[in-house]
Amino acid sequence: MASPIKITVRGTEIDGEDAPTVEDLLAQIQDFVAILCGVEESISTGGKREIIWRVTDASKNSPLSFEITPFPREHAMNIDRRAAQVIMSTTRGVKEIAKTGERPAHFSDNLVSRIERIFDRVTNGLADTSIDVSGYDQSLTVDITRSFAANASRAILSARPQGAVPHREIGSVEGTITRVELDGYGRPVVWLRARLDGQVVKCVAHRGALDRIGHYEIMEVLKGMRVSVHGLISYKDYEEFGGVEVEGVHVFPPDEELPDHQNIVDPGFTKGLEASEYLEAIRNDG
Repeated sequence: MASPIKITVRGTEIDGEDAPTVEDLLAQIQDFVAILCGVEESISTGGKREIIWRVTDASKNSPLSFEITPFPREHAMNIDRRAAQVIMSTTRGVKEIAKTGERPAHFSDNLVSRIERIFDRVTNGLADTSIDVSGYDQSLTVDITRSFAANASRAILSARPQGAVPHREIGSVEGTITRVELDGYGRPVVWLRARLDGQVVKCVAHRGALDRIGHYEIMEVLKGMRVSVHGLISYKDYEEFGGVEVEGVHVFPPDEELPDHQNIVDPGFTKGLEASEYLEAIRNDG
């Protein structure tokens, strides 16, 4: 079973009592678990989640601590590697945004907003919040004190662009299909979940640009087909998509059709020579 992580929430002392409000306590845990889930969707193929987070222990002493543990959605599935990747990406991201104010990899705008709310509660009512991930990497444990949260909030504010800057550019977006429909004008529309940050992007066909997807079975499309669309991309801001007028689409093969190490590795590749000898022979051959 994957190792648990521990979230400790300490409230401001009132009459000698460490007493967080019910709203702050539950919201801190809910926001952090939502970030874990969002990061998993971003790093997984097709945005498919394999992990359910369960409360497996809770302290009765002050400060209040809750142990949450990742469990597989499907019985007997091994999620240890996935859980480690999600937890380390999440805690690295929290530290990175607190230091630089810039959005980390795998963090959508919604997840950044949740991090900001976690920081805001510490500066407005809570004494601190600790996220202990020492079961994975002790150096990634995060102690969100009031000074940490205040500095993080200032870093985010200074890094955020002042005012939206809508613009358009030619480019491409890679992601997985989440929905297919017709808009009010009868044009084919595909909704993509972007691979890099998890944003959901509306892609409108331009002159039959999405016809290639029509050759596939419905279930292939709805299972989260991975595609890259290119055309005119509209942005609401520096990083927030407005939509894509699609000129063309490339469909990636499903994971099960991609070559694995058995298809790639050739034990006789160097014909019995050491790697250094083989490379030297290639150089000498000219």
